[in-house]
Order: sequence, then C-alpha cells, then structure tokens
Amino acid sequence: MARNMKSPKEATTFDWVLFTLIIVFGGSAFVMIRNAVETIPPPIVAMGRIWVGAILLYILMRAAGRRLPPLFTRVNGKWRIRRTWRWMIAVGAVGNVIPFFIFPWAQQYVESGLAGIYMAFMPIWTVALAYFFAGENLSGRKIVGFGLGFLGVVILMGPEVIKGALSSDIRAQFALLFATILYAASAVLSRRAPPIRPRIFAAGMMIVAAIIATPALFFYDLNTDQWSLTSTLSVIGLGVFPTGINGVLIIMLIRRAGAGFMALGNYITPLWAVAMGALIYHERLELSAIIALSIILIGVAISQRSPFSKKRQNNTAIAGEIAEELKPMVEKTTSDQTKI
Repeated sequence: MARNMKSPKEATTFDWVLFTLIIVFGGSAFVMIRNAVETIPPPIVAMGRIWVGAILLYILMRAAGRRLPPLFTRVNGKWRIRRTWRWMIAVGAVGNVIPFFIFPWAQQYVESGLAGIYMAFMPIWTVALAYFFAGENLSGRKIVGFGLGFLGVVILMGPEVIKGALSSDIRAQFALLFATILYAASAVLSRRAPPIRPRIFAAGMMIVAAIIATPALFFYDLNTDQWSLTSTLSVIGLGVFPTGINGVLIIMLIRRAGAGFMALGNYITPLWAVAMGALIYHERLELSAIIALSIILIGVAISQRSPFSKKRQNNTAIAGEIAEELKPMVEKTTSDQTKI
C-alpha cells in the first residue's frame, strides 16, 4: 500500500542546493521558449528540446560509467518489459511529452502570466497525489505554506492577468490545467518508482519521451530556412538546462526529499522568470514582485519548518551525503537488478 511507503527524509543543505538549481534552470525556460517559438513551430520546439535533453542525459550517464538496463526480461519462460522500463516509460510519457507539447501550444493563445498562474497549481496537485499515492505527510503547516505560495504567484501575476482569464481561450486554459496535473502525476510516479540511479532513470525516461515525440515531424513543415539563430540556440538551451540537467536534479530531489518539496519550486520559478525578463528584456520590476517574493518565501518556510524536537544533521553528515550523490559509480549486475 502507498501509505506504508517510507517517507522522504528531512530536507538537508544539499537538497536546498538542488532545489535552487532546479529553480534557476526551470525559470530560464520561459525566456527560451519565448525566443524559440518566434521562428520555430511549437511542436518542433517541444520535440527538439526533448531530443537534446535525451542525448545529453545519455552522455552524462555513460560518462559516469553507467548503462541502461535491458528492455526485456524473461519471467516464467515469457519475455516481458522490465519493471524499471515500465516506470521510465510512464514518467517519460506523462511528464515529458504531453506537457511539453501543451505549454508551447497554449502560450500562443494565453498570456505568459496566466500560464504561470496555472503552473502554480502543480504543487497543489503534487502534495495531494503524494499524500494518497506516495505516503507523504499532509500537515496543517504544509497546507498553509502551499496556500501562501499560490497566493504569492497570483499577486506576482497581477489583477490584469486574472481578468485576462475571462477573455482568453478556454481550451488553452483547460489544457494548461491538465498539463499541471500530468506534471504532478509524473513527480509522484518518480517517487514510487523502484530504486535506480538518477542519471539512469532520467536518461531512460527522456529517451522514451524523445521516441514518442518524434512523430510530430510528420505533421508539420520544418521550414528550417526560416529558423533564426536565436531560436535555434534557445531550443538547444531548453534541452540542456531545464530539460536535460534538470531531469537528473529533479529525480534526485524527489527521491531524497519527496515530491511535495520538489514541487515548491513551481512557486519560486515564476519569480526567477520575472527577474530574467527584467535583466534580458528590461521589463519593469513592479513592487508586487517584491511582495509576492516575501509571501512565497514565508509559505515555503512554513511548509518546511521542522518541529523543534527534531535534530538537524551536522555538517559532516551532509558532506557525506554530497560525496555519495556526486561520486560516479559503475553499474553492476546484481541479483536485485535482475528483479527490476
């Protein structure tokens, strides 16, 4: 039963470092998508970033001396897809194919700010699904913290964006909401998946996603002669950072600190996107952004505040965890792997 699963341990310093990197790389996606879709069709942008991410993750996995498990295994004289691959296929399809196609398409019909508000639903879905299906606790302070985080995102986007929801394409809005549910589901699936190294899991699920996304080529004209250098580099950047590198970091963080903790980043990511817009496009940074930042950070602090009775891990233990996560380990064939 899901409720009997071992709960994720308390977030450590290393978990917060992973959390910060995920926000930085994820927040950069909004700017890169904006540049990419100027001259490249949204479905090609989605497929391109997935393939770039898959190739990068495979290289990183092999550089660490690891390899993908066999696709099939023999059970009672019959060949069947290996258990590990079934989970990687599920996470790849649910979290990296459908949402990646939905967001570029929907952002043609709704404002980026409205898309950001819908993205803020993802942590709410995640904490609910993680409670029912991944055995993560749902305390009062966590509910309050997530509520404040959502309020902060709404303040950040402003009243004009909320009014814009009434006039924006309702199909695009429902599609965005559906995409956030899929993101949440993929986070919980990653939490429930059998033990496997993050780089292997990330590479496997992204390769699956790339293969599933490839048929999009047959439905759109590439017109590569119209692609600008900026758009092309943006697609590559999307594949390297928010798709490739973040793929490993997200799996690591979910396994270490839980799906709910990882999902909190979706409250802070829009703030980073606003900051990048101010730096790159010289967009005005409103007072509401500062107020939203304060509310979101208070919400994150409340949701992650530990009871005073719990002892904090000392620096030596944290250093040991960092060393364990970073050291390359060659994939070995063991009796446990034959069961995967």
